[in-house]
Amino acid sequence: MNLNELRKKAADHFAANGFPTTKEELWRFIDVSPVAQVEFSSDWQPAHIDFKPLGKIVVVFENGKLSREKSSFADLPDGVCIGSIMDHVDPRLGTLADAQSAFVSANTAYFSDGAFIEIADGVELEIPIHLVYLADADGAAFHLRNFISAGSGSKVTVVEEYMGRSDTTYWTNAVTEVFAADRAEVDHYKIQRESAVAFHFQTVEAQLGANTVFSNHAVTLGSALGRNDIRGKLTGEGSEAVCNGLYLLNGKQLFDTHLFMDHAVPNCKSHELYKGILDEKARAVFCGRILVQQDAQQTDAVQNNKNLLLSRGAKVNTLPQLEIYADDVKCTHGATVGELDEAALYYLQTRGIDPKQGHAMLTFAFANEVLDEVKCKPANAHIEELVHEWLEKVST
Repeated sequence: MNLNELRKKAADHFAANGFPTTKEELWRFIDVSPVAQVEFSSDWQPAHIDFKPLGKIVVVFENGKLSREKSSFADLPDGVCIGSIMDHVDPRLGTLADAQSAFVSANTAYFSDGAFIEIADGVELEIPIHLVYLADADGAAFHLRNFISAGSGSKVTVVEEYMGRSDTTYWTNAVTEVFAADRAEVDHYKIQRESAVAFHFQTVEAQLGANTVFSNHAVTLGSALGRNDIRGKLTGEGSEAVCNGLYLLNGKQLFDTHLFMDHAVPNCKSHELYKGILDEKARAVFCGRILVQQDAQQTDAVQNNKNLLLSRGAKVNTLPQLEIYADDVKCTHGATVGELDEAALYYLQTRGIDPKQGHAMLTFAFANEVLDEVKCKPANAHIEELVHEWLEKVST
Protein backbone atom coordinates (compact mmCIF):
# COMPACT_ATOMS: atom_id res chain seq x y z
CA MET A 1 0.00 0.00 0.00
CA ASN A 2 1.49 3.38 -0.99
CA LEU A 3 1.29 6.51 1.15
CA ASN A 4 -1.72 7.99 -0.63
CA GLU A 5 -3.68 4.77 -0.20
CA LEU A 6 -2.66 4.60 3.46
CA ARG A 7 -3.81 8.17 4.03
CA LYS A 8 -7.14 7.59 2.30
CA LYS A 9 -7.83 4.43 4.28
CA ALA A 10 -7.10 6.28 7.53
CA ALA A 11 -9.22 9.28 6.55
CA ASP A 12 -12.15 6.99 5.72
CA HIS A 13 -11.76 5.21 9.07
CA PHE A 14 -11.70 8.51 10.94
CA ALA A 15 -14.72 9.85 9.07
CA ALA A 16 -16.70 6.66 9.67
CA ASN A 17 -15.88 6.20 13.37
CA GLY A 18 -15.17 9.68 14.71
CA PHE A 19 -13.72 10.27 18.16
CA PRO A 20 -14.18 7.66 20.91
CA THR A 21 -16.71 8.16 23.69
CA THR A 22 -16.84 7.14 27.33
CA LYS A 23 -19.16 4.29 26.32
CA GLU A 24 -16.11 2.48 24.90
CA GLU A 25 -14.21 0.36 27.42
CA LEU A 26 -10.77 1.74 26.56
CA TRP A 27 -12.00 5.32 26.92
CA ARG A 28 -14.51 5.11 29.76
CA PHE A 29 -12.45 7.26 32.15
CA ILE A 30 -11.54 10.04 29.72
CA ASP A 31 -13.94 12.31 27.85
CA VAL A 32 -12.29 13.58 24.65
CA SER A 33 -15.29 15.64 23.53
CA PRO A 34 -13.42 18.92 24.26
CA VAL A 35 -11.07 17.98 21.41
CA ALA A 36 -13.87 16.92 19.09
CA GLN A 37 -15.77 20.17 19.64
CA VAL A 38 -12.94 22.48 18.57
CA GLU A 39 -12.29 23.39 14.94
CA PHE A 40 -8.52 23.45 14.61
CA SER A 41 -6.68 25.29 11.87
CA SER A 42 -3.62 24.24 9.90
CA ASP A 43 -2.18 27.73 9.45
CA TRP A 44 1.56 27.75 10.10
CA GLN A 45 3.64 30.31 11.99
CA PRO A 46 7.14 30.22 13.51
CA ALA A 47 7.40 29.35 17.20
CA HIS A 48 8.93 31.67 19.79
CA ILE A 49 9.87 29.26 22.58
CA ASP A 50 13.31 28.75 24.08
CA PHE A 51 14.62 25.24 24.60
CA LYS A 52 17.74 23.56 25.95
CA PRO A 53 19.49 21.13 23.56
CA LEU A 54 20.48 17.84 25.19
CA GLY A 55 23.35 17.17 22.80
CA LYS A 56 24.83 17.81 19.37
CA ILE A 57 22.04 16.12 17.42
CA VAL A 58 18.87 18.23 17.71
CA VAL A 59 15.87 18.06 15.38
CA VAL A 60 13.40 20.90 15.97
CA PHE A 61 9.80 21.08 14.80
CA GLU A 62 8.04 24.40 15.29
CA ASN A 63 4.27 24.37 15.15
CA GLY A 64 4.25 21.07 13.31
CA LYS A 65 6.98 21.73 10.72
CA LEU A 66 10.69 20.89 10.66
CA SER A 67 12.90 23.91 11.31
CA ARG A 68 16.26 23.32 9.67
CA GLU A 69 17.49 26.67 10.99
CA LYS A 70 16.96 25.63 14.62
CA SER A 71 18.05 22.02 14.10
CA SER A 72 21.52 20.54 14.13
CA PHE A 73 21.91 17.17 12.42
CA ALA A 74 24.11 17.85 9.40
CA ASP A 75 27.29 16.03 10.46
CA LEU A 76 26.16 12.50 11.24
CA PRO A 77 28.23 9.33 11.60
CA ASP A 78 28.17 6.78 8.82
CA GLY A 79 25.13 4.56 9.03
CA VAL A 80 22.91 7.19 10.69
CA CYS A 81 20.13 8.84 8.69
CA ILE A 82 17.99 11.58 10.24
CA GLY A 83 15.51 13.82 8.48
CA SER A 84 11.90 14.69 7.85
CA ILE A 85 9.37 11.90 7.50
CA MET A 86 8.11 13.77 4.43
CA ASP A 87 11.40 13.01 2.66
CA HIS A 88 11.73 9.38 3.75
CA VAL A 89 8.69 7.15 3.31
CA ASP A 90 9.54 3.66 4.53
CA PRO A 91 7.24 0.85 3.28
CA ARG A 92 6.76 -0.22 6.92
CA LEU A 93 5.12 3.09 7.78
CA GLY A 94 1.68 2.47 9.21
CA THR A 95 2.12 -1.29 9.65
CA LEU A 96 2.39 -1.01 13.45
CA ALA A 97 0.11 1.95 14.16
CA ASP A 98 -2.57 0.83 11.73
CA ALA A 99 -5.50 3.17 12.32
CA GLN A 100 -6.58 1.30 15.45
CA SER A 101 -8.00 4.45 17.04
CA ALA A 102 -9.41 7.81 15.99
CA PHE A 103 -6.21 9.57 16.98
CA VAL A 104 -3.97 7.22 14.98
CA SER A 105 -6.36 7.47 12.03
CA ALA A 106 -6.31 11.27 12.14
CA ASN A 107 -2.54 11.28 12.40
CA THR A 108 -2.07 8.89 9.47
CA ALA A 109 -4.49 10.84 7.32
CA TYR A 110 -3.22 14.32 8.08
CA PHE A 111 0.38 14.19 9.38
CA SER A 112 2.36 17.09 8.00
CA ASP A 113 5.82 16.30 9.36
CA GLY A 114 7.80 14.31 11.89
CA ALA A 115 11.17 12.69 12.42
CA PHE A 116 12.71 9.88 10.40
CA ILE A 117 15.56 8.04 12.12
CA GLU A 118 17.36 5.05 10.64
CA ILE A 119 20.35 3.36 12.26
CA ALA A 120 22.20 0.83 10.10
CA ASP A 121 23.17 -2.66 11.23
CA GLY A 122 25.93 -2.69 13.85
CA VAL A 123 26.05 1.10 14.34
CA GLU A 124 26.15 2.30 17.95
CA LEU A 125 25.29 5.99 18.32
CA GLU A 126 26.68 7.12 21.65
CA ILE A 127 25.03 10.56 21.81
CA PRO A 128 21.26 11.08 22.10
CA ILE A 129 19.03 12.29 19.30
CA HIS A 130 16.94 15.14 20.74
CA LEU A 131 13.61 15.69 18.99
CA VAL A 132 12.07 19.01 20.06
CA TYR A 133 8.46 19.95 19.29
CA LEU A 134 7.62 23.61 19.92
CA ALA A 135 4.00 24.77 19.90
CA ASP A 136 2.58 28.27 20.36
CA ALA A 137 0.09 28.62 17.48
CA ASP A 138 -3.28 29.20 19.12
CA GLY A 139 -6.07 27.01 17.72
CA ALA A 140 -3.76 24.81 15.63
CA ALA A 141 -3.55 21.02 15.30
CA PHE A 142 -0.20 19.28 14.93
CA HIS A 143 -0.25 15.75 13.54
CA LEU A 144 3.33 14.54 13.94
CA ARG A 145 4.57 11.19 12.65
CA ASN A 146 7.88 9.72 13.82
CA PHE A 147 9.59 6.63 12.42
CA ILE A 148 12.54 4.93 14.14
CA SER A 149 14.35 1.97 12.60
CA ALA A 150 17.22 0.35 14.51
CA GLY A 151 19.14 -2.22 12.50
CA SER A 152 20.52 -5.51 13.72
CA GLY A 153 23.03 -5.04 16.55
CA SER A 154 22.58 -1.25 16.56
CA LYS A 155 22.19 1.10 19.51
CA VAL A 156 20.38 4.45 19.71
CA THR A 157 18.91 6.87 22.27
CA VAL A 158 16.02 9.11 21.22
CA VAL A 159 14.49 11.86 23.38
CA GLU A 160 11.16 13.33 22.27
CA GLU A 161 10.35 16.60 24.06
CA TYR A 162 7.03 18.42 23.57
CA MET A 163 6.86 22.05 24.73
CA GLY A 164 4.19 24.73 24.50
CA ARG A 165 3.48 28.29 25.56
CA SER A 166 1.47 28.16 28.76
CA ASP A 167 -1.56 30.21 27.60
CA THR A 168 -2.02 28.64 24.16
CA THR A 169 -4.75 26.16 23.22
CA TYR A 170 -3.77 23.66 20.52
CA TRP A 171 -3.87 19.93 19.80
CA THR A 172 -0.76 17.78 19.50
CA ASN A 173 -1.51 14.37 17.99
CA ALA A 174 1.65 12.29 17.58
CA VAL A 175 2.49 8.75 16.53
CA THR A 176 5.89 7.08 16.88
CA GLU A 177 6.62 3.71 15.27
CA VAL A 178 9.75 1.86 16.40
CA PHE A 179 11.21 -1.11 14.54
CA ALA A 180 14.02 -2.70 16.54
CA ALA A 181 15.78 -5.55 14.75
CA ASP A 182 17.59 -8.48 16.36
CA ARG A 183 20.10 -7.53 19.09
CA ALA A 184 19.27 -3.84 18.80
CA GLU A 185 19.07 -1.50 21.81
CA VAL A 186 16.63 1.40 21.63
CA ASP A 187 16.42 3.76 24.61
CA HIS A 188 13.40 6.01 24.03
CA TYR A 189 12.29 8.98 26.16
CA LYS A 190 9.24 11.20 26.00
CA ILE A 191 9.09 14.48 27.96
CA GLN A 192 5.71 16.16 27.70
CA ARG A 193 5.38 19.69 29.06
CA GLU A 194 2.76 21.19 26.80
CA SER A 195 0.64 24.26 27.47
CA ALA A 196 -1.64 24.01 30.50
CA VAL A 197 -4.67 24.48 28.19
CA ALA A 198 -3.53 22.24 25.33
CA PHE A 199 -4.55 18.72 24.28
CA HIS A 200 -1.88 16.05 23.88
CA PHE A 201 -2.33 12.52 22.52
CA GLN A 202 0.41 10.15 21.43
CA THR A 203 0.69 6.51 20.39
CA VAL A 204 4.06 4.73 20.59
CA GLU A 205 4.23 1.35 18.87
CA ALA A 206 7.36 -0.82 19.09
CA GLN A 207 8.21 -4.16 17.47
CA LEU A 208 11.12 -6.09 18.98
CA GLY A 209 13.27 -8.71 17.31
CA ALA A 210 15.28 -11.44 19.00
CA ASN A 211 17.55 -10.48 21.92
CA THR A 212 16.45 -6.88 21.53
CA VAL A 213 16.11 -4.35 24.35
CA PHE A 214 13.58 -1.54 24.04
CA SER A 215 12.98 0.95 26.84
CA ASN A 216 10.44 3.72 27.01
CA HIS A 217 10.48 6.41 29.70
CA ALA A 218 7.56 8.85 29.71
CA VAL A 219 7.51 12.00 31.86
CA THR A 220 4.25 13.94 31.81
CA LEU A 221 3.82 17.43 33.26
CA GLY A 222 1.74 19.42 30.78
CA SER A 223 -1.56 19.62 28.87
CA ALA A 224 -5.08 20.02 30.20
CA LEU A 225 -6.23 16.75 28.66
CA GLY A 226 -4.20 13.96 27.15
CA ARG A 227 -3.22 10.35 26.80
CA ASN A 228 -0.23 8.11 26.10
CA ASP A 229 -0.81 4.80 24.34
CA ILE A 230 2.34 2.67 24.57
CA ARG A 231 2.23 -0.68 22.82
CA GLY A 232 4.96 -3.24 22.36
CA LYS A 233 5.11 -6.55 20.52
CA LEU A 234 7.88 -8.97 21.48
CA THR A 235 8.30 -11.10 18.36
CA GLY A 236 11.80 -12.51 18.87
CA GLU A 237 13.01 -14.79 21.66
CA GLY A 238 15.19 -13.21 24.34
CA SER A 239 13.78 -9.70 23.85
CA GLU A 240 13.07 -7.30 26.69
CA ALA A 241 10.79 -4.28 27.01
CA VAL A 242 11.14 -1.80 29.87
CA CYS A 243 8.47 0.87 30.30
CA ASN A 244 8.74 3.46 33.06
CA GLY A 245 6.72 6.60 33.56
CA LEU A 246 6.14 9.54 35.85
CA TYR A 247 3.11 11.82 35.62
CA LEU A 248 2.96 15.02 37.69
CA LEU A 249 -0.47 16.64 37.55
CA ASN A 250 -2.19 19.55 39.30
CA GLY A 251 -5.09 21.93 38.83
CA LYS A 252 -7.78 20.20 36.77
CA GLN A 253 -5.45 18.23 34.52
CA LEU A 254 -6.59 14.83 33.26
CA PHE A 255 -4.08 12.42 31.76
CA ASP A 256 -4.57 8.82 30.71
CA THR A 257 -1.84 6.20 30.27
CA HIS A 258 -2.56 2.94 28.46
CA LEU A 259 0.14 0.27 28.20
CA PHE A 260 -0.08 -2.98 26.23
CA MET A 261 2.70 -5.57 26.03
CA ASP A 262 2.17 -8.53 23.72
CA HIS A 263 4.41 -11.51 24.52
CA ALA A 264 4.14 -13.54 21.33
CA VAL A 265 7.18 -15.83 21.74
CA PRO A 266 8.99 -17.60 24.61
CA ASN A 267 11.78 -16.35 26.88
CA CYS A 268 10.97 -12.64 26.87
CA LYS A 269 10.77 -10.04 29.63
CA SER A 270 8.72 -6.90 30.19
CA HIS A 271 9.01 -4.66 33.23
CA GLU A 272 6.70 -1.69 33.79
CA LEU A 273 6.83 0.89 36.56
CA TYR A 274 4.57 3.94 36.47
CA LYS A 275 4.27 6.49 39.25
CA GLY A 276 1.92 9.44 39.58
CA ILE A 277 1.88 12.49 41.84
CA LEU A 278 -1.38 14.45 41.81
CA ASP A 279 -2.38 17.70 43.49
CA GLU A 280 -5.53 19.84 43.71
CA LYS A 281 -8.30 18.35 41.48
CA ALA A 282 -6.09 16.53 38.99
CA ARG A 283 -7.12 13.14 37.62
CA ALA A 284 -5.05 10.29 36.23
CA VAL A 285 -5.91 7.02 34.53
CA PHE A 286 -3.55 4.07 34.29
CA CYS A 287 -4.47 0.93 32.38
CA GLY A 288 -1.73 -1.63 31.87
CA ARG A 289 -2.31 -4.90 30.06
CA ILE A 290 0.18 -7.71 29.60
CA LEU A 291 -0.81 -10.44 27.13
CA VAL A 292 1.08 -13.74 27.30
CA GLN A 293 0.19 -15.86 24.29
CA GLN A 294 -0.03 -19.64 24.40
CA ASP A 295 3.44 -20.24 22.93
CA ALA A 296 5.15 -17.60 25.10
CA GLN A 297 6.49 -19.96 27.78
CA GLN A 298 9.02 -18.73 30.35
CA THR A 299 7.75 -15.19 30.13
CA ASP A 300 8.90 -12.84 32.91
CA ALA A 301 6.56 -9.86 33.26
CA VAL A 302 6.20 -7.32 36.06
CA GLN A 303 3.81 -4.37 36.16
CA ASN A 304 3.47 -1.78 38.93
CA ASN A 305 1.51 1.44 39.23
CA LYS A 306 1.96 3.61 42.33
CA ASN A 307 0.23 6.92 42.99
CA LEU A 308 0.69 9.68 45.54
CA LEU A 309 -2.20 12.07 46.18
CA LEU A 310 -1.26 15.44 47.64
CA SER A 311 -4.85 16.62 48.08
CA ARG A 312 -8.28 15.17 48.82
CA GLY A 313 -9.58 16.41 45.48
CA ALA A 314 -7.14 14.39 43.35
CA LYS A 315 -8.27 11.07 41.89
CA VAL A 316 -6.69 8.06 40.15
CA ASN A 317 -8.29 5.18 38.28
CA THR A 318 -5.78 2.33 37.97
CA LEU A 319 -6.36 -0.99 36.21
CA PRO A 320 -3.36 -3.33 35.97
CA GLN A 321 -4.20 -6.46 33.98
CA LEU A 322 -2.64 -9.82 33.14
CA GLU A 323 -3.98 -12.04 30.35
CA ILE A 324 -2.05 -15.33 30.38
CA TYR A 325 -2.48 -18.34 28.09
CA ALA A 326 0.84 -20.08 28.90
CA ASP A 327 1.52 -22.18 32.00
CA ASP A 328 5.28 -21.71 32.56
CA VAL A 329 5.50 -17.99 33.34
CA LYS A 330 6.45 -15.56 36.08
CA CYS A 331 4.04 -12.62 36.03
CA THR A 332 3.05 -10.11 38.71
CA HIS A 333 1.13 -6.85 38.84
CA GLY A 334 0.05 -4.37 41.47
CA ALA A 335 -1.29 -0.89 42.12
CA THR A 336 -1.30 1.49 45.10
CA VAL A 337 -2.85 4.88 45.84
CA GLY A 338 -1.87 6.75 48.99
CA GLU A 339 -0.79 9.95 50.71
CA LEU A 340 2.44 11.24 52.22
CA ASP A 341 3.41 9.58 55.48
CA GLU A 342 2.63 12.08 58.26
CA ALA A 343 5.01 10.24 60.60
CA ALA A 344 7.85 10.68 58.11
CA LEU A 345 7.04 14.39 57.77
CA TYR A 346 7.04 14.76 61.55
CA TYR A 347 10.37 12.93 61.79
CA LEU A 348 11.98 15.36 59.32
CA GLN A 349 10.62 18.32 61.28
CA THR A 350 12.17 16.97 64.50
CA ARG A 351 15.50 17.02 62.64
CA GLY A 352 15.13 20.73 61.86
CA ILE A 353 13.67 20.47 58.36
CA ASP A 354 10.77 22.86 57.75
CA PRO A 355 7.44 21.36 56.55
CA LYS A 356 7.69 22.70 52.97
CA GLN A 357 11.18 21.29 52.46
CA GLY A 358 10.22 17.99 54.08
CA HIS A 359 7.16 17.73 51.84
CA ALA A 360 9.32 18.27 48.74
CA MET A 361 11.97 15.79 49.93
CA LEU A 362 9.49 12.96 50.50
CA THR A 363 7.65 13.64 47.25
CA PHE A 364 10.88 13.64 45.26
CA ALA A 365 11.94 10.41 46.96
CA PHE A 366 8.70 8.84 45.74
CA ALA A 367 9.45 9.93 42.16
CA ASN A 368 13.13 9.07 42.29
CA GLU A 369 12.62 5.34 41.73
CA VAL A 370 11.53 6.15 38.19
CA LEU A 371 14.24 8.75 37.64
CA ASP A 372 16.91 6.23 38.62
CA GLU A 373 15.95 4.24 35.52
CA VAL A 374 16.90 7.11 33.18
CA LYS A 375 20.28 6.02 31.82
CA CYS A 376 20.83 8.95 29.45
CA LYS A 377 22.72 11.47 31.59
CA PRO A 378 21.63 14.67 29.77
CA ALA A 379 17.99 13.52 29.89
CA ASN A 380 18.31 12.53 33.55
CA ALA A 381 19.64 15.94 34.58
CA HIS A 382 16.98 17.73 32.54
CA ILE A 383 14.12 15.64 33.94
CA GLU A 384 15.32 16.04 37.53
CA GLU A 385 15.37 19.81 37.05
CA LEU A 386 11.79 19.78 35.71
CA VAL A 387 10.60 17.60 38.60
CA HIS A 388 12.17 19.89 41.19
CA GLU A 389 10.57 22.93 39.54
CA TRP A 390 7.17 21.23 39.65
CA LEU A 391 7.58 20.21 43.29
CA GLU A 392 8.47 23.76 44.30
CA LYS A 393 5.08 24.89 42.99
CA VAL A 394 2.99 22.25 44.77
CA SER A 395 4.85 21.86 48.08
CA THR A 396 3.07 23.61 50.93
